[in-house]
Amino acid sequence: MVDSKKRKQWLWFFGLIAAFIVLLLGLYVRMISVRSSAFETVSEERISPVRVQETLSTEVWRTTSFLARVEGGQTIDIIADVGGWVVEKKVVLGQEVNKGDALIVLEDPRRVLRLKESQARLKSARADLSELKRKYDQSLTLVEKGIIARDTLDSLSNQVASESANVDSLEASYGLMKWDVDNLTVPSPISGKIVEVLPDVGQEVTAGQLLVKMVSTKRKRVVAGVEPRWARIIGPDMKVNLSTTLNGRLEETEGRIIGVSPNIDSVSGTYRVEAELINNEYNWLPGEIVNMKIPTELLTEVLIVPRTAVLSDSENLFIFIYQDGKAVKIPVSVEWINDREGTISADLIPDGSSIIVEGHVGLAGGQLVRVTK
Repeated sequence: MVDSKKRKQWLWFFGLIAAFIVLLLGLYVRMISVRSSAFETVSEERISPVRVQETLSTEVWRTTSFLARVEGGQTIDIIADVGGWVVEKKVVLGQEVNKGDALIVLEDPRRVLRLKESQARLKSARADLSELKRKYDQSLTLVEKGIIARDTLDSLSNQVASESANVDSLEASYGLMKWDVDNLTVPSPISGKIVEVLPDVGQEVTAGQLLVKMVSTKRKRVVAGVEPRWARIIGPDMKVNLSTTLNGRLEETEGRIIGVSPNIDSVSGTYRVEAELINNEYNWLPGEIVNMKIPTELLTEVLIVPRTAVLSDSENLFIFIYQDGKAVKIPVSVEWINDREGTISADLIPDGSSIIVEGHVGLAGGQLVRVTK
């Protein structure tokens, strides 16, 4: 009886121990599972998201930029061809006109009367010439029939020649007088803008007097001062990029180099470079400041990367590339760079890799990364 009771006690004791061991094993398995899950979560959090750019070799022009000033085209002085009194001013300061538009209207009644007189004389002379030619034709028939003498025909021939010369003279005189009257209305010889209108309505002007100053709008140009090292490589007909920003909007167009001054400016130490605007679609006005970008060297077998992709430490420039799921730090030398992009030699980048262009914050060489769109 006692042995049976002790046996039961030992069975309970070993049962409790077994249950305790099972409980410990369960807790241990649970702890391992939680730690493994936490480790995986931490590992996932340490994989940095990045955006990449494929490595496409290309060629690009290295450029340099200068500030340039817009200037008007050729300035024209409009001179009176004939004298008269100003009866109307067709234009005002700053007005834009086309070639042939009327600028100033003059009046001279004396010229108009002389033109009418000349026209009347010309009509009378033409009528006399016509009558003489008719008589000559009649006399030619009568001479052939032997009715009148040959001397009469020769006399009529001389009269026709004399009157024909008189008509030619009167036509020339009439043409000159008509030219005078036609030029009482002063036309614009070019398309441009009015700089100054000198005479007032009612004022008498004489032939050769300055009437209007205007500037051409068809061939505006930009002028920049460049250093000697750049002036050497700039030549006529070279295409340049011209740009400015107005109210946050980029205005960009093309220009063509006209030439470079042969002498250096003693004050600024620069050479004067002029370029004409190929298309002034933004109506840039004389005096505006624009950026002139000039190509200086053709770079081949290079990669164009965003400016933000090129990083630096205390001494060297480098970029991160994406390779086999990791960020790899590659030292680079930049051949050309501006505020937006730069170029690096294509042979610096291993085959099959891509350039990391976003996600550099906290990134280290060899770190696991994940490519995002």
